[in-house]
Amino acid sequence: MNKPILIAMGLLTSLFSFAEKGEKSVKIPEEQFAVVESSADDKPAIIVVNTSLRKFKHKKLYGWTCSLVITYKDKAMNGMPTTDESNFVYDYIEKLDKVIKGGSTQPNAVFLARITWNGTCEVIWQVKDPKIVHEYLGGIINSKTYPRELDYRIEFDKKWKKVSLYNKIKP
Repeated sequence: MNKPILIAMGLLTSLFSFAEKGEKSVKIPEEQFAVVESSADDKPAIIVVNTSLRKFKHKKLYGWTCSLVITYKDKAMNGMPTTDESNFVYDYIEKLDKVIKGGSTQPNAVFLARITWNGTCEVIWQVKDPKIVHEYLGGIINSKTYPRELDYRIEFDKKWKKVSLYNKIKP
């Protein structure tokens, strides 16, 4: 991520900071998932969506979208991962997920979706404080301690407009 984007992220974090002292406790709904098989560009896609966030009343507190894309190493047909590769990457994502979310009482992020398509796995979280996530994922990339090629982006989306299509997926 280049320096101007980081500076802008920092300014926006300051301007739109929701993690104030004395902030009321927010109840995070228990994750519930819908799995959808689809396709794009004649390639299969598997989408896993946390449907419990549809009626989440505190979306603006988690006003940053973090999208992490991991490239699969071992692929089967049509860009889908082999079973072993899929298990390996999902185990790695679970470890990232725990750190990105942070504490269980007032997590810094909520899991929204995971999309497997065309040799990649994209994971999307809605985040409260993007600086924490950026430092964590940036540290992994800078130290080259990742088991598969990965990249991420974090964008301000207070009303979750950029990810609204995931709220339309039926369980």
